[in-house]
Amino acid sequence: MNRWVGIVSLRETAPPTPVHRIALAIDAARNRTSYQLADQTVPYARMRSALRTLGQEHARHHEWERYAYCMDLAGDFFDGGHPPTGLPCWLTNELKDLLDGRSGTPPTGGRKVQEAPRRTVSRPAHQRPTSTRRGRTTPPEVARPARPARSAPPAAGQRPSPNPVRPYSRAERRLDVHDVTYPALCEPPVSLVGTYGQQVCEAVGKAVRGWDADAEVTAWLGMAAEHRSHLYESHHADQVTPHVLGLLDRLGATALDVILLDAYVRRATPRKAGEQSSEHARRRAAADLALGAWATKQGLVRMGAGEAQQPARSVFEGVARQILGVLSLCGEHEIARRLVASVWPDLDRPSMETGADPVTLAETAFRKEGLTYDYDEEGPDHRKVFRATVRTGTGRTAQGTGQSKKAARAAAARALLDAYPHVPASAGAERKAAPATPPAASPLPYAQPGNRHRDAVSDLAAMFELGHRADALLAQALTHASWIHENQAAVTAARQRDNHLLAHHGSHVVNHLAAHIRVRQALAHSLTPDEDEARILTVSDDDTARLGATLQLAEGMLTSRGESGQSRTAVSDATQAVVAAAWRIHGPRLLRRRPAILDDWLTGLEHQHDPVTILATMATTYGIDHEYTYDVTGPDHLKSFTATIRLQDAQGRVHQWTERLPGTPGKPEAKKATAEAVLDILATPVNGAVDDLSTPERDLLVFLLRAQLDGLGRPTERQRARMLARGDLGTDLLTTGDTEAFLAWAERIRLLLGPDGPAVPDALRELYRKVLDDTRIGPGSLLRRMAADPGSDAASVVRRNAADAVRRALSGGPQADSVRDVVQDWWRDQAPATGVTVRDDMRQEVFRPLPVHLGALDEALTWCGEAAEAADTRIDVELTVQDGTLHVWLGLDKVDVRAACDAFARLLSHALPFTDCLVGDDHVLLRLHGDLETAPLHPLATAGMDAYVSVPLDRGRFPREVTNGPIGAQDVQPYS
Repeated sequence: MNRWVGIVSLRETAPPTPVHRIALAIDAARNRTSYQLADQTVPYARMRSALRTLGQEHARHHEWERYAYCMDLAGDFFDGGHPPTGLPCWLTNELKDLLDGRSGTPPTGGRKVQEAPRRTVSRPAHQRPTSTRRGRTTPPEVARPARPARSAPPAAGQRPSPNPVRPYSRAERRLDVHDVTYPALCEPPVSLVGTYGQQVCEAVGKAVRGWDADAEVTAWLGMAAEHRSHLYESHHADQVTPHVLGLLDRLGATALDVILLDAYVRRATPRKAGEQSSEHARRRAAADLALGAWATKQGLVRMGAGEAQQPARSVFEGVARQILGVLSLCGEHEIARRLVASVWPDLDRPSMETGADPVTLAETAFRKEGLTYDYDEEGPDHRKVFRATVRTGTGRTAQGTGQSKKAARAAAARALLDAYPHVPASAGAERKAAPATPPAASPLPYAQPGNRHRDAVSDLAAMFELGHRADALLAQALTHASWIHENQAAVTAARQRDNHLLAHHGSHVVNHLAAHIRVRQALAHSLTPDEDEARILTVSDDDTARLGATLQLAEGMLTSRGESGQSRTAVSDATQAVVAAAWRIHGPRLLRRRPAILDDWLTGLEHQHDPVTILATMATTYGIDHEYTYDVTGPDHLKSFTATIRLQDAQGRVHQWTERLPGTPGKPEAKKATAEAVLDILATPVNGAVDDLSTPERDLLVFLLRAQLDGLGRPTERQRARMLARGDLGTDLLTTGDTEAFLAWAERIRLLLGPDGPAVPDALRELYRKVLDDTRIGPGSLLRRMAADPGSDAASVVRRNAADAVRRALSGGPQADSVRDVVQDWWRDQAPATGVTVRDDMRQEVFRPLPVHLGALDEALTWCGEAAEAADTRIDVELTVQDGTLHVWLGLDKVDVRAACDAFARLLSHALPFTDCLVGDDHVLLRLHGDLETAPLHPLATAGMDAYVSVPLDRGRFPREVTNGPIGAQDVQPYS
């Protein structure tokens, strides 16, 4: 039965077409070389370049759907093609911004469009101008107008500002707040979690002394008990990737950090942020150990048989964090806190790190009875766990575990003190003195802080719905350390301090908020995220500084006369401190309701690698060793860093590059700027701006190109995908079918490397071949996506049929030896079903088909013939050869050609080399660009073009070159 019956839609018969219809179609195709984008006309070549640029930008942001859309669309902009006219709004806006030069963040190391302005400013060696760099990701210092003098009188002890008083204008801040809504989570497969979630729920409920979990939480807790080894052994890795467990672990880790710090800051106030950080690290290690021991005791971990033979301690600790992650993910933060408090009793106990240690306290409390310690150890040598048992002379015992004997002894002593709290009064008095730093008296708002500070505190309180409860904390959050030194009297009167302790607390809160929304979005989308979709990076100072700039915190910050308060570090610390102040009042409510500014910032965070990591990944791919050194200038309070990267390729060649920034950049900014400069220079050959490079830049580019060619090994499929997303070695040009751009790129590379350049390695030929195979028939290819269309409507059926037809064209093809043989065989089968007219006008032109061309012709004829048969109409075929290109015109009467043939034509054009299939209102025009005799190509170009014209699947036979016969034979129409 014809597969088109019931699918092909009919149209009203069009007016008669002129006899020279194929000539009109060919001319129309030749004239289509530009695209109308809004109000501007853009050449197809420029559209291809712009789409590749945007695709790489979206890949850098891990927006893989948009990346694939841009790269697929770039393949539609071949000369004569019919690219879609109704582009999505997001893409139209991005294209207009990029083409107009308004794009704010082109990809790091990515493609700049060919029409980008070239650099002509001369500059010293190893120095690039900051004003001409496109795509710098190192944020500038947070900019705001110079702060005018405060109109209010200075507070006691505060030095008056020497600047003249200017009129005060209050900063306009966005104060709206909204409830946060999250998409529903995917449902874990029942075959994986089974009833195991109920067992975890019971263990958690027992620990927190009562808790009823709903079905969703129960299912996800069953997932949290998984270890990746069990995922693989249970054959569920195709339904749930191990990255899901990594997401839960990461979220649980951030939740544990916040729980520990929340408890710590209620009990102690250290003198410095470093003390708080060190104590938090100690408490975190102890809590991890206790949680792992709880998971082990409850038997909650599901691991593979091999892992279960000698499980590492980290397996149990990781599953415990996954359980905390699920509790946080499902809105059960308080249950997570109670679980930690139950499993690790020291959560709400003041720190003993700066007072008497528990061993000393136990010796004092039980000195009349005497104490003895016994030790056991378990686990492999590199991950030993020590268990200490303490006994008194009267038979009292307690146990503790730790990563060392000292830690285990301290845990055992602490457990003994907890188990027997009723000790002699003298010992009890000493135990009460143990807390190192009792909570300080509550701070107060400053008496006369100035209008800017007062208004900032007021706006932040309204923004976070804090009322006046957090005025003192917000005032502390906006207090820079430099202001403390110059205004001791005001600080003492308000019992205030600088914002460093709050900032440390806030940094963990911000990481938890960011991880929560990231995990929620990822697991609502799919249970099979890849590494990029599952990546959660620690929020950087650059990110928090951007939030602080949006909040205009610099306007209200209290700083000394020598500190502007506009530096990245100062604004970042203030931002983290403000979030900590809000968290101390609201707690986990910030996960459900928060200021719109904060929510927009969290949603827009890019969990992507920065230029340093991108460069490191690229260097690893090509076997390039690299290290950074730093040059420091300026006084201690205004240090300026300059980073130099030393690169050594696989052949032992060494090159250095130094990037200098204006102002006083810190070490991270200097390192990122140097890495970004290297990536920008490496991207230059595609832009055609090689001639504008300075001599040092050109030398660096040559070194990098040689290093890539010499160090290229056999990359994995994942590494190939990364290389394609970066556009390494012209791969993106080949996969989008832009052979002219690839040949231009290869020529620029040849001129750069010179006659002594390295030979083209076999690994590069293999890379080109495999990247093209990945793009044409790989898991993420357009062909695979069409074949997997699950719909039952007519359009979905057409897409699946198109995938089958193109796969046949790639893999087999007809048994005929020439174009005429293909047409004759098809006509013999088609003529009995429909009326067929064939007009052969190939004449004396020579057409040398590529291996896949006969298969493409056969499938195109079959596709259109079946459509005509289903519509009970005739089909007209015309053939001609011009300039080595075979044009096949297929006229379909009464058939909605676009609905029937668009998907097939697009897929055929994407998957087959030098094959264009164009759809008109009443016809299909197939263009097969033959193998023309051209000047010999240099080896690099030859490697790419040989890979491009090859087919993914071995056909085992190549059609012979076709040269048509005498004129007399050509004039005969044998198929009419």
